[in-house]
This record gives sequence, C-alpha cells and structure tokens, in this order.
Amino acid sequence: MDTQASKEKKAISVIEKVVLYSLYVLFGVINTAVIVSGDFEGLLVVLPITVISIWLTKWGMKWQNERYLRSAENQDEIEYLKKKVDNLEKRIFNLEE
Repeated sequence: MDTQASKEKKAISVIEKVVLYSLYVLFGVINTAVIVSGDFEGLLVVLPITVISIWLTKWGMKWQNERYLRSAENQDEIEYLKKKVDNLEKRIFNLEE
C-alpha cells in the first residue's frame, strides 16, 4: 500500500529533477552565449547570478520538500490513528453487547 508520504516523495523527486535540469540548461545556454560572444567581463555578472540562483533554488526546494513530506507523514499517522480508533470503537461496542 502506497502511503501519502511515499507518493509525495516520488512527486517531489520528479519535480525537483525537472526544475534543476531546466535551470542547468538555461544557465548553461546563457553562460555559453556570453563565452561565445567574447564578452568575458559579462561572465563576472553571469557566473555569480548562476551560482546564487541554482544554490537558492536547491535550498528552497529542499526546505519546501521537507515541509511537504512532514505534512504527508502526519496525514499517514492520522489515517493510522483513525483506523485504530475505529477498531477500538468496534471492540467497545462488542463488549457492551
């Protein structure tokens, strides 16, 4: 049985890969265009923007993904407790009879 947390992990992994690969391609094209143009002073602007953008994106996604996973784990635990309470209610009902 797939739990909410495992489903969330799979979705997060796919989204993270798509976002990061698209960033790598985007900044790779930009940096390559600056190098090919011969404007090496432009690299002093583009490279720090590239490094900071990719680092901030990775950090932000990691932080947000941890929140999503904790929320999904909490939902799984609530579902488990709900089943446990339902079973206890059935047992109490049977004992009362």
